[in-house]
This record gives sequence, structure tokens and C-alpha cells, in this order.
Amino acid sequence: MGWEIKHVDYKSTEDEKQEVLKFWTDDYAWATRSRLETPWGAETYGFVAAFDGHKCIGTVSYALSARKLGILSQVFTDPEYRGQGIATATVRETVDTFGRHGARAVYLASGQEWVRQLYRKFGFEFVGAMGRRHAFKLTLDPSGNERTLFKEGQETALRSMLPDDQCDICALFNADHNCIVKHYLLGCYLGSYFEGEFYSLKRMEGTKGFRSTILDGEETVLGLATVLPSDMRHQVHRGVLDWLVHPQYADRVPDLLDDILGNCELKSLDVFADPGDTDRLNLLERNQFKEIACLPWQVQIDDRSFTLKQYRIIL
Repeated sequence: MGWEIKHVDYKSTEDEKQEVLKFWTDDYAWATRSRLETPWGAETYGFVAAFDGHKCIGTVSYALSARKLGILSQVFTDPEYRGQGIATATVRETVDTFGRHGARAVYLASGQEWVRQLYRKFGFEFVGAMGRRHAFKLTLDPSGNERTLFKEGQETALRSMLPDDQCDICALFNADHNCIVKHYLLGCYLGSYFEGEFYSLKRMEGTKGFRSTILDGEETVLGLATVLPSDMRHQVHRGVLDWLVHPQYADRVPDLLDDILGNCELKSLDVFADPGDTDRLNLLERNQFKEIACLPWQVQIDDRSFTLKQYRIIL
């Protein structure tokens, strides 16, 4: 074997950082560069990377929250080096790294079947799909199962989204519940993952009209609400409100909405809902949202199509 495994994080040399960065573009490049400069809050982040001399030829990244929920991502092998077991070796070392850090559960997503077969060999289990994008979970400790993470009776608090919330929000979005619309504007529906979407939220911080509220629990994040301002020039006072709260904590949704709508800078907000989600529809109507449109077959997941209702409130 002419290559070796190295760990690269914010303490590594600049040359090693630039080597793992060379494979990534757009939001992934921005997020990777930021995390390799300084940690995002209390999060643990780094790469298991294969090097041939000074050249990086393969990567897998790991992110782990303070509450020990993780995301495995950025799996890539240089095309010239494929077929040498690099992906297997880097994924194996990444899973071992999560174990050494005491991870409770790890999440990932993949759009290719041959890669999904690799993950299954390490114990990852399918938790949902949005088209070709399949989400998986590896439970490394009993405390990482759904019954513990989202157990009833947790002390809760409302707060703004923090830089190290990504892994915990990912756990919420991959939890075992049947919310069709998880986050309309970010394209998150039933079975969807939450990684690039988190980067989109992070990059909107500071934008006029943007707001985020977290429903925080003892074990993990139990809910997320956002107000995303329109990016269209003629809609500067408009935005989209969205929220996802685990069904065990549905009684906290009114408090979450009161918090996110308080001092909103925008003049009108739209919300999208599945016609069969009666709880969401009733809540919208009780809060003076008015139905303005029915959008047939607005969302398609595999061979299934979903109709959405659009609501609006003038603030």
C-alpha cells in the first residue's frame, strides 16, 4: 500500500488543510475552511484522509456535537486511486474515531447504491429517502436510540441556533416521524437529511429578516423554526416561516411560533403544509394565517407526489 491514513483538523499544518480542501466547492468549501480554522462552538470536526506522500487522495469528515451526535460526510476518493480500498479504510477509521470520542449515534446520506452498500457493512441502517438521497443512522450506544433522544418529559428551552447545532438538528430531521414537509424552502421533505441545508442557514445569519429558534431538550434538539427572507428583489418584506418539532413535543409549537414571530422584521410570511397534516393546518388557522393557494403535486419523492397548501399572514 503506497498511501497512509492521517487525521486533519484545525491543529494540522496549512499544507494538510489545503490538501483536504481541494476536493470541495461552494458551501462545503466554505464550511470546511471555517471549521479547519477554528472549531464551531463545542463541536469536534476533522478529516480521516488518505495521503500518498504529501498528496491527499481520499477523505471522510466527521462532526460530533457536545451531546455526542455525529455526522459522517465528505466521502471522496481521487479517481486515479480508486479500487485500492481507500474508501473502506477511511470510513472504517472514521467510525472508529466516532467510537473513541464516545459518539451515541452517527448520521450520513448517500445518493449512490455502491456507497450505501459500504455503509451497511459498518452497521448503518436506512432511515429515510428523498429521491436518490438516502439517509442512514449508526447507533453506537443505547442512549443514541430514538426512545432516549426524543423521550417524553425532557426539560426544554427556547434559544437561537448555534454554530455547533448541526449534528443535533440532523438527528431531529432523521427522527422516526411522518412530517411530509420538514422545511419547504430548503427542500427538506420526508426522509431528508440536514447538512448542506444547515450551511445555507448559517450563511443567512445577519441577513435582514432572518430568524431562527431552537426548541432545545436535555438529550438533543427537539424542534427548529426559521424565518427565511425572500431573495427576490421585489419581495424585500416577504419571507417563509417553517418549523419542525418532534411529535412528542407538539404542545411546545405555539411557544416556538410566538418566539420566532416576535419582533419579526418582515411584513408577510408564507407557510406550506400537507393537506393531511390537520394539526399544522389548525394551528395556522388559529394564528390568523389565511390559505392563499393549493399547489397540486408540488413535491415529488420517488414515485409519490404530494399536494401542498400555501398560507400567508400579514404582520
